[in-house]
Amino acid sequence: MSTANDLQSAILQAIQQAALPTATALNMPNMLVLDEGGLGDFPWFWQNGTNFNAKTYAWLNNVFGYDATNKYLSSNLANYMTSYYDVLMDTSYVLSAADESALNSANMANATIVNSIISDWTTTQGAFPAGTNTQNAQLSYVTSQVLTWGAAGLTLGTLRASTNPMSLLPNRPLGSEGLVSDLMTYLGDTSSVANIQAAVVSFNNQLAQTRANVQPAPTTVSPGWMQIIDNSGQMQIVPQFNIAESTAVIQNNLLPQTGQGKNIVTTISASKASSNTVNISASGGIKGFGSVLDLFGIFGQASASYNLWSFDESTTAVDIEIAFNGVTTVTPAPVSYNISTGKGWWNPAPLASAASYNPSQSGYRFMPDPGINFAPMGNFGQIARLLISQQPVFTLTFHTSNYQAFTQKISESSSWGVSFLGIPLAGGSQSYFQANTRQDASGGTVTITMTPVGNKTPVSPADQLAYVIGAEVLWVKAG
Repeated sequence: MSTANDLQSAILQAIQQAALPTATALNMPNMLVLDEGGLGDFPWFWQNGTNFNAKTYAWLNNVFGYDATNKYLSSNLANYMTSYYDVLMDTSYVLSAADESALNSANMANATIVNSIISDWTTTQGAFPAGTNTQNAQLSYVTSQVLTWGAAGLTLGTLRASTNPMSLLPNRPLGSEGLVSDLMTYLGDTSSVANIQAAVVSFNNQLAQTRANVQPAPTTVSPGWMQIIDNSGQMQIVPQFNIAESTAVIQNNLLPQTGQGKNIVTTISASKASSNTVNISASGGIKGFGSVLDLFGIFGQASASYNLWSFDESTTAVDIEIAFNGVTTVTPAPVSYNISTGKGWWNPAPLASAASYNPSQSGYRFMPDPGINFAPMGNFGQIARLLISQQPVFTLTFHTSNYQAFTQKISESSSWGVSFLGIPLAGGSQSYFQANTRQDASGGTVTITMTPVGNKTPVSPADQLAYVIGAEVLWVKAG
């Protein structure tokens, strides 16, 4: 394990080192430790009545990226669905120079029927959408629209081969017979570029359908969409996620009976660098330096607040054991795009293709390039699996004999809130952790154990939180 200078990076590396055996046993061998950052703890109770918990959805609906320098996963708090849609809008299917030339030659040889098709459309169906300016774009648009007049899944190849095309288009609008007749003539006369035409129509249709499956949302839930609900009862229709584990399964694993369940333990040694800074070390040569406030803090009633050095200013060293109990997994999955039905929103193929665009071949291209790293360990990931636990138990062993200084301060409150890596755990509740203090006179140490006991007041299932240890990520370019 390499040395880390950043405090947060070093601690997260130590956690990952301790967590990997358990993660592997839970079929997460590629787990990356995760910085909760501005996201906070994970709202694990994802089913709210018959709907999806809006808080769970909001947590998952973030863009995640890997920090190769600090070796952890984090979110830049960008909305994934918005970012994904924006990238889809920057994606186009373009022809190579050779394919473009072949298609143009075929169209020029059939200029009369091409002009008739375009005239038929504007006369019977109206103007072309904004941006559909070239002849090839207009022909592609007309062909795509005509295919939508048939049953779901109708392909250009099937229409082209039909001897009775009208029977395949039961949903055609009134007055469109001439347009369809001219289109069939055009298709028959341009069979030499049939593969190019089919590719243009198919790939552009898939792209258009995918965009439509992200936004705008339909007025009622349909395949590929789901309804989320917040605590106030407000509902919203959004692109669908599925979660493999039921809330009952997650709860049983996260909050097992005493003596059961999986746990992960890591130990960090902290030494005082100054009144507000700290050096830390862990096994495997992990080292870090930073603000003591970013490492660990406890806060209680009447503005009581302490860091590692403020219990006893003479203390210079403390060992920190972090125990994660009730370790379990949550497996969210986007609803994949189905080429047969046109439903579903997760369609990485166009983006992966555009990210590897080769101008000598027809294919998808970014126009303009969004400047995103879509590869594994890049900066455009979504959560494929989470490793979660109860709020961690912190055992702080101070190398000092000044027991009174600790008991006096700990007695100020019956319960506390805890911050770890600058993040208030359990939503920042000041009644979530209880502190137990003991002295080992022979060893010259004082130990404080901060144990999560839960909220004193009832918390709705939708508000229950779990600590996030790490995650596996779904990348656009899978490999």
